[in-house]
Amino acid sequence: MSTLEQDLAQLNFEYLMLAREAVRSNALEAAWRFGLNQKQLAVMETLTVEKIRELAGNSRAIIRLLPLQTPQHMSPAVHSALLLPTHATSEEV
Repeated sequence: MSTLEQDLAQLNFEYLMLAREAVRSNALEAAWRFGLNQKQLAVMETLTVEKIRELAGNSRAIIRLLPLQTPQHMSPAVHSALLLPTHATSEEV
């Protein structure tokens, strides 16, 4: 396996692990963050580490990168603002 394939497999593995943990923690947020539908959420939630490792080693990128499609009813500025991380207020801490 070449270095590129190893790096891609590692990146895929970390991404899938992150997505699985996000689904288990908060499925609705994970659906939004990772662009997953109901069926994909159900599958992600049940993946084992072994299955994730198998999927990660497929020599193809799993991560979806930009461009994001801004909904027609929303300005790009508002859509960008929704992508920014939120910070806890002193009341929430």
